[in-house]
Amino acid sequence: MDPAAVAPERALVFEVLGPVKAFADAAAQSGFDWLAEDYLSEIQASGLEAEEEAEDAGGDSEDDDKSTSLLYLTMPTIEGLKRLLAWWKRYTAGEDAPSDVAKRWWNLFGYLSEVRVWGPQDRVDPSLAPYVQNLLENDPKGPIKVEFDLWFVGPKERQETALENLAKLLASENAEILDHESIPEIRYHGVLVKLPAEVAREVAERNGALAAAPMVMTIRPQSLSAFITPSTAPSAKQTRPVPAAPDPRPALAVLLDGYPVQGHDLLRNRIDIEEVDVTGAQAPVASRFHGTAMASLILHGDLADQQASFDRVLKVVPILAAPQGAHLESTPSDKLPLAMVYRAVKALVGQNGLAPEAILFNHSICDVSAPFVRRPSAWAKLLDHLSHQHRILFVVSAGNVHASIPLGAYDDHAAFQSADPIARAVEILRGIEAAKGTRGILSPAEAVNVVTVGALHSDGSGNCPAPHVDPFGYPAANICSAVGLGVNRSVKPDVVLPGGRQIARPVPHGSGFAFAGDEIEEMGTQTAAPDIYGATLDYVRRSTGTSNAAALATRSGILVAETLEDLVAQSGQNLHGLRTRAVMLKTLLMHGCGWGDVGRLLDQAYPPPEAKRGRRRRETITRFLGFGQPDVSKVLEGDANRITLLADDMIAAEQLHEYRLPVPQDLLNSRELRRITMTLTWCTPIHPATTTYRGVTLDLVDENGKRKFWDAVSPKIQPHPDDCRRGTTFHRVYEGTKKIKAIPSGGLFLGVQARGLHDDFATTPIPYALAVSIEVGQNVRADIYADVRSRARVQVRQRERV
Repeated sequence: MDPAAVAPERALVFEVLGPVKAFADAAAQSGFDWLAEDYLSEIQASGLEAEEEAEDAGGDSEDDDKSTSLLYLTMPTIEGLKRLLAWWKRYTAGEDAPSDVAKRWWNLFGYLSEVRVWGPQDRVDPSLAPYVQNLLENDPKGPIKVEFDLWFVGPKERQETALENLAKLLASENAEILDHESIPEIRYHGVLVKLPAEVAREVAERNGALAAAPMVMTIRPQSLSAFITPSTAPSAKQTRPVPAAPDPRPALAVLLDGYPVQGHDLLRNRIDIEEVDVTGAQAPVASRFHGTAMASLILHGDLADQQASFDRVLKVVPILAAPQGAHLESTPSDKLPLAMVYRAVKALVGQNGLAPEAILFNHSICDVSAPFVRRPSAWAKLLDHLSHQHRILFVVSAGNVHASIPLGAYDDHAAFQSADPIARAVEILRGIEAAKGTRGILSPAEAVNVVTVGALHSDGSGNCPAPHVDPFGYPAANICSAVGLGVNRSVKPDVVLPGGRQIARPVPHGSGFAFAGDEIEEMGTQTAAPDIYGATLDYVRRSTGTSNAAALATRSGILVAETLEDLVAQSGQNLHGLRTRAVMLKTLLMHGCGWGDVGRLLDQAYPPPEAKRGRRRRETITRFLGFGQPDVSKVLEGDANRITLLADDMIAAEQLHEYRLPVPQDLLNSRELRRITMTLTWCTPIHPATTTYRGVTLDLVDENGKRKFWDAVSPKIQPHPDDCRRGTTFHRVYEGTKKIKAIPSGGLFLGVQARGLHDDFATTPIPYALAVSIEVGQNVRADIYADVRSRARVQVRQRERV
C-alpha cells in the first residue's frame, strides 16, 4: 500500500525481510488476502515475475534474502493496532501465540524484521539529511526550505485543522509557511516551509517536535527545477519574417516554463503570455534563457535545420523565475512547483473544467533532487489526473543527470583521447549502461498518461571541434539523458528526440578515469536567446538536454494536432469536443516510432550478451530509447504504398472492441517486404493510494486473446509487449518477406481488450485510440492506399463489441 492511503492514527509499518512477494504469498496462504491483494495485483498488472524483479535489482539470491522492504497498512481500529503490536512484542520475546488468530500472525511475523507505528524514521525522508547538510555548508545560518506532506484526512474541515495545528507548531519553532496546496483527487496536501538552520538540522536528524508531528506524513527536500544560465553573451544572430499580428486561431499548445523574451525577433507576435504565479518582474530579460529557447524550438525547430516556422500562437504560462545575480532560472523558492503547475492548468481550463483548444502542455521541467524510485511522486500523480480530467496531453522531459561516469577501459585522459572512435563509443555506451541505476528519470517523468521524452545525441550543428571528444558518430541517447524504467517497470522514456550533441569531458576520479556529458557553444540545438546586456533582440545560441527534446516533441505534436483538426472537421465534428482528442494525438505522435539502426547497434553493445537473454537486453535498450524516435511524416504524408488507419472510442473494463484490418489483395503470392505498425494508447484514471496505480489497462490481442496477428510478419527489435502493457502505450512493428499463400478472410482481427485493475473504475469510460499502418515495398505496383481505404470504411462501421 502507498503511504498516502494510510490513516495516520492507525498507521503501521512492516519491514519485510527478503522479497515482498514471499510475504504476500504467505499472507494469502494464511487467509490475509487483504494484505496480499495490493502487491500481488501489481505483479499481475505489470507482468513482472519474481525472478525478473530480482535480476533487475542486480543482486544474487543471497543478497535478496538479506534485503528489506517497507509495507504500510491501516488497522481497522486503534484496539486492533495495539493488539498487533502486543503480539509482535510477544513474538520477538520468543513466546507462543495466545490464540488461533494469533497463530496466523505468528506465521507472518517470520517474514518481518520489525513492526512499528509510523514515526520519525518513516516521516523524515532519508534524502533530507544530505540536503540540509549541503545547504548549511554553504550558509551555516541560512534558513532551509523543506516540504511537508500532510496526511490526507478527507473532509476539508479536517485538512484545515491539520494545517492550523502545523502552523502553530511551526510558529513555536520560529518557522513559517510559504506556500500550500490541497488536491483531493490525488490525496495531496503539501506545505512549503522555511525552517531556521538549527531546526532544520534537528529535523534532518529525526529529532524534535516537527519530526514527531502527527499531522505530517513526510518531510523532504524542497522540490526545485533549476537551470544554470550562460554567463557569456551569444554572438550569432538570426531573424525570420515577423507576423504582422498574432494569428487569431486559439493556441494548440501551452508552454509551462521560463519567462520568454516576448520581443525577440523569433518570438514576437507568436507567443501569448499569461501570468499566474510568476510575473515579468521576477524574470529579468537578460536571464530569460530557458523559456526563450523552448518557445523557439516549438515554433521553429532547431534553427540550423531551417524548418518551416509556426505562425499559430504558443500560449506561455511562466513558472520559472530568475533571482538577481544568481545565474540561475528556477521555480520560485517560495512556491511549490507542483502547486504552480496545478494553478496554471486550472487558470487555463476555466470555471467549467473543460479544456479549451489547448491540447498539448509542454512540461520541460523536473525536480532536480527527486529521481523516480518505484512509487509515483505527487507531481506525477497530478499530471496523470489532469490528463484524464481535462483531455490534455503533457509532454514531459525525462530530466538530465550530470554525475560523472567511471570508465574502466581507460587508465587516463590520454588513453581515452587517442582511442579508436568506434571502440571508444562502445565503451562509453557500456559505461552509461553500467551506471543506469543512478541515472533514473526525474519526477514527474514517471507519469503514465504523459509522453516522456529523452534526448538523442543529435542536432544541426557542424563537426565537433578539437580537442573535444564527440562520444558518438550516430544518434544514440544523449550522455546526460536520464533513463527508465517507469512505474511498475513501464516503458520510460516513451520517445527520444534530438536534444543536442554533448561532448564527453574527462573529470577527476580517484585513481581511474571518468567522464561526464557537457555542452560547448559549437554544438547543440540552435534557438533564440536573450542578450545578457539587454540591447539586442535577434541573438541565437546552442544548448542541449531533454528539455530541448521535449520541446521538439511538442512541435511534432502541433503538426499532428493541426492535421487531426482538419481530419475531424471533414466529418462535421470539432476535434476539441471529442473525449478522445488527447489519445488520438498521442497515438499518432507515437505511431512512427522505432529503434532503427541505433537499436541494432545497442543490441550488440549492451549486456547480457547471451542470445537467450535477449529479453533482458531489450529492456536495457528500452531504458534509453523507449519506443524510439517518432517520425510523424510517416503518419501525416500519404503514399500509394502506405496507409494509416485511425480508430478512437471509449471502452470500459472487461470489454472487447473488435476491428478488422483489410489486407491488400495484391500481396497474395508476394515475397515483397511488408510492414504493419500497430499503436494503441489510452488515458487511465489513477488510484493514487495503491501500488497498481492505474485504474484500467488495455491490450491489443488477436481473436484468441494472444498477439499472433498474422504469420506473414514477425516483430522487429523493439520493447517487449509485456513492457508495453505496464504503461498506457502499446506499440509494435511487424515485418516479413515470407510468401503469402492466402489473404486472411475478413481481414486481420485486432481486439482492444480492457481489464479493470481497481473496483472504483469498473464502469469508468476509458478513451483510447488505435492506429494501424500497412506498408509494402516499392515493387508492389498496386495502390494499397486506395484498396485498403475503400474496404476499411465498411469494416469500421461493422465492428463488434462483446
